[in-house]
Amino acid sequence: MLAASLSPPSHHPSFAMSRSRLDGSFLLSPSPPTNKPRTRCRFLPTTLAVLGVALSLLLFFSRRLPSPTASLNYGALFLSLGSNATAAAHLRALTLHPHVAGTAANAAAARYVLDAFSSLSFPAHITPYSVLLSYPIHRSLSLSSPGRGGVAATTTSFSLTQKPARGDPDGPTAAAEAIPTFYAYAASGSVSAEAVYANYGREEDFALLAARGVDVKGKVALARYGKIHCEDIARFARVAGAAAVVVYTDPLHYGGDGSFFPDARWLPPTGVQVGSLFHGVGDPTTPMWASSDGCERVAVDDAMKTNDMPLIPGLPVSARDAMEVHRALGGEVAPADWQGRPGGPVYRLGPGPAVLNLTYIGNDTMATIENVFAMIEGAEEPDR
Repeated sequence: MLAASLSPPSHHPSFAMSRSRLDGSFLLSPSPPTNKPRTRCRFLPTTLAVLGVALSLLLFFSRRLPSPTASLNYGALFLSLGSNATAAAHLRALTLHPHVAGTAANAAAARYVLDAFSSLSFPAHITPYSVLLSYPIHRSLSLSSPGRGGVAATTTSFSLTQKPARGDPDGPTAAAEAIPTFYAYAASGSVSAEAVYANYGREEDFALLAARGVDVKGKVALARYGKIHCEDIARFARVAGAAAVVVYTDPLHYGGDGSFFPDARWLPPTGVQVGSLFHGVGDPTTPMWASSDGCERVAVDDAMKTNDMPLIPGLPVSARDAMEVHRALGGEVAPADWQGRPGGPVYRLGPGPAVLNLTYIGNDTMATIENVFAMIEGAEEPDR
């Protein structure tokens, strides 16, 4: 690379520069006029000649030297390291089998990622952490509908299962290996009570129910996803006095035009959105500090009793199961913006006469999770 520096002769008074400060900015201002015009005229032809030669050299070399960005295209280099095929292969390997946190399958997934980094010559390692995790032991949900209008009383037991996608060759295997749908950290217990529809489960939704005289205390709150997270739904339901909470994915938001996966991107009628009901950050036994080996911890029983936990049983269910509950609910018709998609059942507030019988038993236990770290050392100050 050619670098040319053009500077006026320092001894020539007409090119002298003075620096002044104005409102924090530096400005260049010319020096006062000289009283020796002959000296200025004598150096002018020489200065112009030097400028002309320098500019000619710059133009000559700028047209012939390669551009730094042209010779070092880091974007192209990065893209050349992988392809759609390699991304698809990694995606399939990591999603072919369920790998819930704290299980042997998850440890195998971590090892796969470690090997992938190591194969690219990245210094990589695995760091384990001991944290409080939650697993389902048993869950059940049934709907008891008293007879009315000449219709006999019925009891419907929900299977709480998701059907594999049509045409998926790995569907049956994945379904057999998948962990049952549940809410992590939900309180263990059994509740049999009338259902109350609580829209999105927000504070204002429970306030509207109270304003309309719908008693939530001791009931099972039925709410839908769409505005807030499931842990907030469970927390607001508990504060309102609900004994348990059931949350579903409403076809209004997740059903599209009636087509669903694999024909469209929408959730199938039996699809269930799971999650965690823990409202805190990180490991519940190490609130606000790292869950490192040998650190101070809160006892598991104490951690499960904090206000960050839901403290009531809860289950996620599919749209198909939730529609059965809606058809069995009575009471006042819900407001227009609480309704579902056209063609579905009319949503009512309750309570009852539908009764939900919910049981959830969980195993909240310490388990090991693993983080995979890969390092790319910088050329300068690699220790940082």
